[in-house]
Amino acid sequence: MSAPGPIHVAVIDVGQPIVDVDCTRVCEPPYAAAWILACRDGRPLGSVELPVHQRRIPGEQLERELRAKLGGAWDRGAAQDAPQLARATVVVPTALSRPEQLRSCVRSLTELDHPDYEVIVVDNRPAGAPPVDLPGVRVVRETRPGISAARNRGLQEARGEIVAFTDDDVEVDRRWLRAIGERFARAPELAAVTGLVVPAELETPAQIFFEQSGSGLDRGYAPLTFERAGRFQITRRDEDDGTERVQSLYEMGELGLGSNMAFRTDVLRAAGGFDEALGTGTPTRGGEDLAILVELLADGHRLAYEPAAIVHHTHRATIEDLERQIHGYGVGFTAMLTAIALRDPRHFVGLASVVPAWLRSLRDPASAKRANRTPDFPTELGGTELRGMLAGPAAYLRARRMQRRWAA
Repeated sequence: MSAPGPIHVAVIDVGQPIVDVDCTRVCEPPYAAAWILACRDGRPLGSVELPVHQRRIPGEQLERELRAKLGGAWDRGAAQDAPQLARATVVVPTALSRPEQLRSCVRSLTELDHPDYEVIVVDNRPAGAPPVDLPGVRVVRETRPGISAARNRGLQEARGEIVAFTDDDVEVDRRWLRAIGERFARAPELAAVTGLVVPAELETPAQIFFEQSGSGLDRGYAPLTFERAGRFQITRRDEDDGTERVQSLYEMGELGLGSNMAFRTDVLRAAGGFDEALGTGTPTRGGEDLAILVELLADGHRLAYEPAAIVHHTHRATIEDLERQIHGYGVGFTAMLTAIALRDPRHFVGLASVVPAWLRSLRDPASAKRANRTPDFPTELGGTELRGMLAGPAAYLRARRMQRRWAA
C-alpha cells in the first residue's frame, strides 16, 4: 500500500485579492496537494483540493478553480445584521493528555470576537493530580471519569445563557463563538447550534485517511435547520435556498460533533445534560454528542448547523492511533443507539427500519461513507469500525453499571 503524500491546509478570504499560495514544506517529502477552504467575510463558501507543482499555487489558477467549484456560492456574503449577543460560556473538558494542544486551544479561546463570554476548562484527571495553571480561563475539577461527566460539570458551573463545548485538540476560529451567538439570536426557538469542523493539518497518512474514512461530520457549507417531522423523521431545511427534505431521525451525519456544539443552557439542563455512560473516558468511548442531539430532536426541539462557526481539528497522526479512534467511533455509535433506545423503547422500532440499509452502506463503494476513499485507503479500518460497532451495546451496559457504582 502506498501512503498518500502530505497535503497543505490553507484558509483564504475571497473577498480580498487572491494571491499565490505558498506550499513549501520544511521537511521531506514535499506537499503533494493543497486543501483550501474559501471564505468571504468569515463565512465558508466551500473547499477545493488541488495538486501542488513547484511548491506554489498561482493566485490566478486558484481563483479559476474556486469559481468553477463554488459556482453561485462564490458571491455569497455574510449576514448583514449584527444582533445583540447573549452571555456565553465555553467548556473544554480535558484529561491533560495533550498539554501543548490544550494550551493552543485555550489561547485561541481567549482571543474570540465576542463581547461577553467566559471559558471553563474542566480538569478530568483522577483525584490527587497536581493543579494546572491556564491563564485567562477558569479551571474546575471533575474526578468522575469521562467526557460527559466533565461536560456536565462545566454545564453546572456555566454562567452564560449559551453554553458551547469544544475539545482540547482543536483551535477555534476567532469568529467561532460570535457565529454561534448570532445564529441563536436570529432564531430564539433554537435549542442547539453545531458548526463546521475542518482539519488543522494533513501532514501524515493517518490524518489523510481519517478525512477519507467517513467517520467525521458531513462537511457542508450551507446553514441548516432540523426539526421533528414525525416519530422517526425530521425536516432538514437549507437556509440558503429554502429547500426542505424529510429524512430519518437517525440520518445523523450533518447534525454535528462534540468538538463544535452549543446549547441554550436552560434547555440542556432541563434535558439532564449528557449521558455519563457515553463518551471518551468510559467503556463506550463516544456517542454522547449525537445522543443529546437526537434526544432533543425527538423531544420536539429545533437544532441548527452553522458553518460560519469554524473549528480546526488536529487529527490523529499515526495509523495505530487512527485505528483506535475508528474502533472507538464504532463502539460509541452503537452504544449511543443502545442508550437512546433504552431511554425510549420506541426507538427500537425506528432503528429496525433503517439499520439493514445502513449496514449495507458500510460495504457499498458508492455510499456516502465510502465515496471519498482512495485506492490506498486501508481496508482493515472498515473491519476495525465494524468490530467496534458489535461491541457497543455491551460497552454501554458495562458503562452504566460503572456509573451506578460511582453514584453509590
